[in-house]
Amino acid sequence: MTTANGAVDTVVVPLDGSALAWPALRVAAALSRNLEAGIHLVSAVPSDRDIEERDAELAIASLDLPRRPIARSVVVDPDPAQAILRIAARSGRHVVCMASHGRGRSAGSIGSAATAVMARSRSPVVLTCPMVDHPAHGRGVIACVDGDPASTAVVSAALAWAERLDQPPVVVTVAEARPGPVARTPVHRRFGPDGDVENALEELVAPFRSAGHEVATLVLYDPISPSSGLNRYLVGHPARLLVAGSGAHTGPQPGVYGNVAASIVRHSPSPVLMTRREDR
Repeated sequence: MTTANGAVDTVVVPLDGSALAWPALRVAAALSRNLEAGIHLVSAVPSDRDIEERDAELAIASLDLPRRPIARSVVVDPDPAQAILRIAARSGRHVVCMASHGRGRSAGSIGSAATAVMARSRSPVVLTCPMVDHPAHGRGVIACVDGDPASTAVVSAALAWAERLDQPPVVVTVAEARPGPVARTPVHRRFGPDGDVENALEELVAPFRSAGHEVATLVLYDPISPSSGLNRYLVGHPARLLVAGSGAHTGPQPGVYGNVAASIVRHSPSPVLMTRREDR
């Protein structure tokens, strides 16, 4: 497990044999270089007959990784998330970096293995989608906030990772584009802070600046949704890492995250670190 400002010894990369899982390797390689950490490739298979083939796939994947300590583990387990977390727990201070290839129709579905790992993990989880560009092309660590009281935890996590990755932190919020009020009544929005968005964002980061952190702010206006505005911005300004809150659980199933958070993860061209609800 890592502390807020602690070092990371290992980047744990779950792979399931599908092509959709491979983008996580590029992100893991970049994290490994930036954090000076080793890499542990992990895979769960349904039976002993599948071990040899999957291990060969992981060996091939290892050829594209940086010259750092690389471990491989293939285990038989019907619960991939359980296998991932069990092996990760033996990897010292770690971060899990995995693909988020959900196949459900709901925007709240990030993928069964990814949601289960996020729900159970006590260590950071970085998610990637097939749209992720080479992470070395990105710059900065973006904290995506929405005015919720939990936004403070998102900013704290982003500042810690900006320090780890030696990247500038930026706190971003996306608000519905609305004309100014005719009278002196505050503007009410479907998403984003009501009223003066710029002032709300400045108030959020003020305590961090007072503590000595250099952090920029950015307000994005979008007529559609927070994920639309954020992802359109990231296409032209990719970040090294995006930090976002998991949002509210939807439905009775634990580990199924809010539609906004899931939509960000599924379409972001930058890797996304999701803060856990318990951290809030």
